[in-house]
Order: sequence, then C-alpha cells, then structure tokens
Amino acid sequence: MPFPGRQYGYFSGGDKVLNNPPSRSYYAPKSKTLLFETHHVFTTDADDVFMVEGNLIFQTSFYYEQSISSGSSYFRGTLDFDFRGFWSRTTGKLCMVGSSYAYSKEGKLLHLAAVLKINNLRKSSTIRTLVTGTLDSLNSIGDPNHFEQISLLMFPQANYAYTMVSKQFSKGCPRGTDVQPMSSPRLSQTRTICDMLGGSNAFELEYTGSCNSSKSCNPFGDGIGYLPSVISLSMIQCSNDRQSLRFLIEFWNDSYQGYYSSPNLNTSLIGEGSWDAKSNRLCIIACRIYDASSSLEKSHVGDCTTRLSLRFPAILSIRNPSTIVGEIWSEKPRNEGGFFDRVEFRNTGRYGGGIQLQGLKYVYTEMDEVKKSCPKKNSRTNSSMEHYPDGYSGDMSFSMSIINGSKGSIGWGSSDILAVDDQQYQRFPSLLPSSSSKPKSSGVESDSSSGLLNVSYKISIPPLSLELDGGLKPANQSSYEYLQTKIQISAEGVYDTTTGSLCMVGCRRSRLDGKSFSSHSIDCDILVQVNFLPLNSRKTNNIKGSIESTREKTDSLYFKPLQILGTTYSRSWGAESVWRMDFEMIGSVVSNTLTIIFVAFQIFHVRKHRGIGPMVSLLMLVILALGHSIPLVLNLEAMFIQDSERSVLIRGGKWLEMNEVIIRVVTMVAFLLQVRLLMLSWTARCSTEKKKTLWIAEKRGLYVCAPVYVIGAIIAFSVKSRQNVHRTVMARHSWYDIDEIILGNSRAYAGLILDAFLFPQIIFNMFHNSRELALSRLFYIGITLVRLVPHGYDLYRANSYVDIDDTYIYADHGADYYSTAWDFIIIVLGIFFAVIIHYQQRLGGRYFLSKRFLESVIDEEPPVDSEEQLPLKYST
Repeated sequence: MPFPGRQYGYFSGGDKVLNNPPSRSYYAPKSKTLLFETHHVFTTDADDVFMVEGNLIFQTSFYYEQSISSGSSYFRGTLDFDFRGFWSRTTGKLCMVGSSYAYSKEGKLLHLAAVLKINNLRKSSTIRTLVTGTLDSLNSIGDPNHFEQISLLMFPQANYAYTMVSKQFSKGCPRGTDVQPMSSPRLSQTRTICDMLGGSNAFELEYTGSCNSSKSCNPFGDGIGYLPSVISLSMIQCSNDRQSLRFLIEFWNDSYQGYYSSPNLNTSLIGEGSWDAKSNRLCIIACRIYDASSSLEKSHVGDCTTRLSLRFPAILSIRNPSTIVGEIWSEKPRNEGGFFDRVEFRNTGRYGGGIQLQGLKYVYTEMDEVKKSCPKKNSRTNSSMEHYPDGYSGDMSFSMSIINGSKGSIGWGSSDILAVDDQQYQRFPSLLPSSSSKPKSSGVESDSSSGLLNVSYKISIPPLSLELDGGLKPANQSSYEYLQTKIQISAEGVYDTTTGSLCMVGCRRSRLDGKSFSSHSIDCDILVQVNFLPLNSRKTNNIKGSIESTREKTDSLYFKPLQILGTTYSRSWGAESVWRMDFEMIGSVVSNTLTIIFVAFQIFHVRKHRGIGPMVSLLMLVILALGHSIPLVLNLEAMFIQDSERSVLIRGGKWLEMNEVIIRVVTMVAFLLQVRLLMLSWTARCSTEKKKTLWIAEKRGLYVCAPVYVIGAIIAFSVKSRQNVHRTVMARHSWYDIDEIILGNSRAYAGLILDAFLFPQIIFNMFHNSRELALSRLFYIGITLVRLVPHGYDLYRANSYVDIDDTYIYADHGADYYSTAWDFIIIVLGIFFAVIIHYQQRLGGRYFLSKRFLESVIDEEPPVDSEEQLPLKYST
C-alpha cells in the first residue's frame, strides 16, 4: 500500500455537514484539512487488488462570535467516516464505502452514507503526482441525509522519488546568485537541513526598486490582484538521508493569512529541494498547481520553472539581522509569459526564531552614529549601592508597554538582545561572535572595565491597539493588515552597567506602497533610549525609555516619540519567588487548617450549650460558607486537571500541583464544617420557642447589612477601578478584559465582605439585645486572625519581595483588597469588630448606644413572654 499509516491533505465542500458553528454569527472556515488513516490491508483472489479498511477524518476550524462579552472564539469541528473498499495497484484507484453521522444546522441527527473514490494512488510518486478524489453521498438528492460532493487532495508521502533536484542541482543552483562558501556556515553532523526547516517557516519578501506595473515581480502575474508580502515554506517530507526535502510553498497577502487556514493552492507551489554542501545553501525547484479553485479533484502540477535558493548568513548586522535569507526567480526567458524578476526574502524576529547555527558573528556598523546621537552620562563609582542588570544576563531582554502620547493609546511589544560585545550571548546560543565582531570604527569602544558594553537588540512592536501615525503607519494598507503587521526594529548601541542607561541607533524596513518590503527602504534614523532601574528597587516596571525619530518633522518617515515602560525579572527574583511560593503554600494550608480547628470549636460550643445555636447570625454563617465555596468553584479543575503552564514555567514538576490539591482539600473540609455549623444553627433557630423575635432581629439585621454592602460595593469598585487605569484603557479593545475587570473586582469585594464577617453578628446582637456567649472566643478571635494575617503578610511582602501578582498563592491580590492603605484599614476594622463582639457578649448588644436611643428601641420592640426575657446564664 503506497499510503502510510497516516496521510494528511485538504478538502473543499461539505459545508452542510461540516460548517455548523454553534452560533449564527460566524466567519468563513479558516481551515479545511483531512486525515486518512489506514488500519488494515488484505490480499484478495486478484493479484493486484487489495481490500483496505480505514477511516477519513475531516477537520474544520473557524472563528465565531460567541457573545458580546466574550467576543470571537475559536471552534474546531470534526467528521469521521469509517470506510472499507478495494484498491487496484494497476490503475492506482481506491474505491470505498462507509458511514458517519453529523448534526444539521437545525440540530437534527444525520446518518451519512458515502462512497470515497481516490485516484493516483500508485507504488511510486514524483513532484508531479497529486492524490485526488471525491466523497459522494449515497443518499438521493432531496433526502435529509444527502450532502454535496466533497473533493480532496493529498501530497503522497510514501515511495517518493526526488527526481527533479537530483538531475538539475547536481552542480549547484543554476542562475542563482553566486555566494561565497564561507559566507554561510556549514551544517553540523547532528543537525541536518530537515532539522533546521522542519514545520512551517515564513519569510518577508523584499522587492527591488525596478518592480512596477510594466515589469511584474509577482510569481503568479497580475491576475491574483495583490503583490504577495510573505512566502511560507511548509515541509511535507524529508528524504531518508536527511539531505533532500519537499515543501508546500505559499504566498500570503498579509503576515497572518496563513495561520489557522488552509492554503490557497492557486497561489501555492509544490517544490523539492536539496542541500548543496559545497556552497552551504538549499536549492529548490518548484512547480505550479493548476485548476484547484473549482474542484480539488481536477488539480494537477505543471510549469516547473520556478527556482528558490536559501542560506544561513555567517555574519549578522543591524541592516541584515536575519538568520535566513533567500531568493526566488523564474527560469523562463524575460519576454515569455509567466516570467518574473528575482525577489529576495528573509526571516524576521517573528519567523524562524528557532534557527541555531554554530559560527554566526555579529558586526557593529553604526557605532559612529551612536557616538553622535547618544549623550554621555557620568558613570557612578563602584562604591554606589545601586546595582544594575549585568549586560550578559537574561535581565537585558524585556517585555514592554508602548504609549503613544499623541494618540493616548497603549500597545505592547518585546525587546530581545541579540549580541553583547564580542562574546556569546546565552539567550542566543547560535550566535558566536569573535574578534571580527568588534566595532571597526572609532566611534565607541567597548570597555567592560568601565562598564561600557556594545549591545545589539531586536525590537518588535505589534500595533494592535496602538494608534500609530506618521512614518510608522504604512500607506494604503487595510485596517486588518495594519493591526496584524508587526514593526521590527534592529538596534545597536552602548549599555552602561554603572548607570543602567542603554542608548542605541535603530533601523527599520518600511513597506513599499504600504504592501511589500523593499530592499532599499531602510530607515536608520531612529534613536532608542532605555533606562534600567536598580535591581534592588524591587519594582517590576523597572524600565523606562523612548523610541523616537531623528528625522525632520516634515519628512514622510518621521514619527512622534513613543514612550517605553518595560518589565524584567532578575534571576535572584525568580529564586526568591520560588521560595516565597513554597512558604505561601505552607501558610495557606496552615490558615485553612486553623479555620477547621476554630470552626470545630464553635460546633462543640453550640452542641454543648443548647440555647446558643439560635443566637448565632445566620447571615454571618452564610457569608463564611460562601467564602470557602468560591475558591472551590473557581479552582475545581485544578484538583483534576494539570495546570501545566504554572508548573512548567515556575517549578517544572509535580510538587506545586500536589500542594495546590492539598490546599483545596483542606478548603473543602473547612467548607463542609461551615455548612455543618450553619445547619446546626438553622435547626436550633427553627425549634426554639422564641424563634419569632430571633427572626425579627435577623430580618432587621439583613435590612441594615444589605444597603451597607451595596454602598460599600460602589465605593470599593470606584477605588479598585482607579488602580486598574492601565487595564481599563486596554479593555477598550477587548470584551474579555472588561469581563476580567468586573469579575476581578467582584471577587475582591467578596473577600472584603469576608474580612468583615462579624458585622452581621454585631447588628443581630444589637437588635436582639442579647448578652449570651453566642460565639466562642476561639472562634471569633481565631477566624479574625486568619482573615487579618494575610494583610499583615502583604505589608511585609511588599517591602521584602518583588511584586509578581501571577505567583501569589497566599494573600492573593485577586481575592481581596491588598495595598498599604487597604491592609491597614482592614486590620483595624477586623480588630474593632472583634472588640465589639467581646463587649456585646459581656455587657449586652446595645451597650455602646446612648440611653435615648435605647429607650426608643425598647418602645418599638414587640411584647414577648417573660421567659424569653431571661438571659441564658452558664459557667464557662
């Protein structure tokens, strides 16, 4: 059987049974792929006929509008057919019948019966071989189970012969640009070309200035309606010797067109390449795919006159920071139809980031300009107590927020260091600078003894939510393309380790007519200035700077300055965070364990003194029970599903997950005990003879607490919103962020109510004017301490550890109000409530009220039996 066990491909059609989104508002399918799995192959009485069993899986994916609050969501649907049929080795045809089921758009179950016919399934294949076929319904037209024809296409992967490259590329890449063998590093024996280019690799096309309407540079002519800006090479298969490989070569209109979508085969090429060890480059021959628009069954391969060459530069610089460069050209004569000029392409920071080659060097070329543009700062003495990031450490790479002051918009980006001085940088192990990488000019000499280091960066700025103007905004570009296109800046300059100042000159490639990059459209009149705060400042937003243009304001490439607010974490902070998280896990377990003990004391207190149960505020017990149920509901999946992101990024093991499970188990026990205490008090309240007056006091307490909680929510939400100004600005562009802010504020306010859990009991005691010891001292004092200790710890943590909200386990900022002011207020309020309860149970519920108010309250109270006026007394 020439099919492997799993064969991938593409299909068209089948919208009735495959394109059923869960809502009415949806986008067209972004991806239509299939998988054919061969399970069994049996011989038959005929020599060249075999019986085949397998299944065909259709997969569709698209974006749909789930709701106003959550915005667009990603959906993936599948349809699985079980087939059985026969394959003729002589004709290469496979015919199978099978069945499946699906749901119609109205939600009705459809029983599908189909016949699958596949062509060109032969013992051997070449670049011109395409496996095509159809899937037809066996139900007649008009039957509810009938569906339209589905056509399919697959690139054969078994018994493939690399015939084209073996013949034409035996002497290198014909008509390709001559390159010196030493200009590209050799591949090591452990890493082959298949390892370097596995998966999908995208590159940005660069057109020369000669590209115009009279001389086309488009590999597909002017008929497709656009000039491609991105070329993608997706590996289909690698040869056994790991030196030859096949590609599906796609041409995209924008940077993100190819992600999560099936290829447009009419603007794609099928190619096979071979690594040329002499010149250290990959040579590829590519062919057009025709007639794929109407039906994939009619697709065929032809016109194999397109050539590609790809290599890995041995030297990187600010103007050429790409680790992969290449070119594409036509073998046709210039006056023949289908000819196009030579086009270059290169990878950027977004594409091909995993490429690693030994022997790469970086050459500083703009240091003279750095000397002119960067002002000198007085270096501090070594005796200074302030320490800044080491130039060779991972602290130099950082994420950043970009603020456009003129528009008032906020975006984000990243800044990754490429080279430091003339030594290898640990975050870029493929880069091995040598003595030749030192600056050739006398502009700025690196001097590690004085703290000056030459550095090179790759800066990426996605303009999503960042309203750019001037020279940063491409002309004649759609809003979708503009939002999805990143701005890439290569920069080099000097970093002063004694002052934490970084000053660089940057270069950026601008688009030609807003669509495609030009090899001559490089803007190097950009100044990047960054100031690192000392490491001992313990602030996460410890980087400030700017990106500005040094051109005249009248220049078309000029743009207004952008402000940088960066974030980086030192290794010492990471070690401290791990230790702190371990400590907080223990603290969380201890806290919940103490809660169990204190609630158990209250249960024993209620059971020992039968008349005490009705005197406990039910609203207080409900608040305590809900306070322990909310974490269980929000994090229930953590007990059963591995939280891989946190465990891998922080600890890389199971220890953290096990402790999180322990925390939730203890929380569950505390919740069950709270519910048990609530049931005991409820039962006692309903069975007591004086339940009428108790329920009156409970209702009056609820009438007081409800308005207080509502007014408190309004005040607390307004204060919390001011702390989230940055997130609120960002939320203008995302319904998801708005939901997060609302839910986060609600959760924090619920924590505040839980901190003041004694408030309902105080109000209940006041209206009932009870003097009974309704609450055990260990209960109300212990639970108060359990609620207040996290706020005291937060005050200590703010001054002792770096602020990393995502790693908080104990005293989580998302579960309560935590800040210097809030911590102080909550601690004072909690102690104040505990003191009031103490004196209420000694002097009476209204001991703190004036006599005039006491008299008015007594006049309003309904008459009760004399027995109910007698207080319950007992010895403790």
